[in-house]
Amino acid sequence: MLGDATNWDEDAYRESLYKEREVQTRTVFRTAWAPSLSGCPESIVVASSDGSIASYSIASCISKLHSGYGNTKRQVHFILVSIYLKIWGCKLVLIVYVVPYSSLLAAEPHCFLQGHDGPTYDVKFFDAGDNTLLLSCGDDGHIRGWRWNECTDIEVPIYLQGSHIEPVMDLMNPQYKGPWGALSPIPENNAIATNAQSGSIFSAAGDSCAYCWDLESSKIKMVFKGHSDYLHCIVARNTVNQACADGRSFSVWNLPASDFISRTLTRSSMQDMVFL
Repeated sequence: MLGDATNWDEDAYRESLYKEREVQTRTVFRTAWAPSLSGCPESIVVASSDGSIASYSIASCISKLHSGYGNTKRQVHFILVSIYLKIWGCKLVLIVYVVPYSSLLAAEPHCFLQGHDGPTYDVKFFDAGDNTLLLSCGDDGHIRGWRWNECTDIEVPIYLQGSHIEPVMDLMNPQYKGPWGALSPIPENNAIATNAQSGSIFSAAGDSCAYCWDLESSKIKMVFKGHSDYLHCIVARNTVNQACADGRSFSVWNLPASDFISRTLTRSSMQDMVFL
């Protein structure tokens, strides 16, 4: 017996297919260790292509790992979560976290936020202690911030999470007027950096500009121009220097004077960088 196609909604059907495909092919763009009183990471925060920000407890993930490390009959694939250096006493210790691939896919987040319309490209933490903010940026051109203690003290079931916590900060990239007053599209934010000393947030945007935001006033303090392509990454060092990159070139700026210092070309495309 044929079904009734009178109320068939082609757009809704297409949208459901897109959402199903997006869930199956979700990409993690950035991770960040959450601040910890012990000095050792206890949680990891993930920025994903579905616009979400999720935090995972490392201890909870490890406790649920499948047994079978010594089982030669069973092949277990492991994935590297992170490598970082830590000063332990007088020694510099290399710490490596790996988990079974199958267990990683089954991990359940402790906190889940639907942060952006479109992919979430970066996550960072601002300040410390009770005033710590979880920051994220994404394809919609917004930088949003949530109080981290509200994310850790949450008692809402995971299936009810998403928009249960309101952001305390919401910054949006500027739009520019073109001919006849037409507004340009809002450029995306591909990366962010923080400077707690000056109360600043830096963003690498899709309009080839880097923006310096004042957290207290939620306004742009400085705009750094000079790149010809959208910016991939950005990093700030105290209140002195800032560096940002577009593809195969990166530039260094003097923050107090807002002056361009140097530009360097590389052979391959850059996705991230750090001051040493």
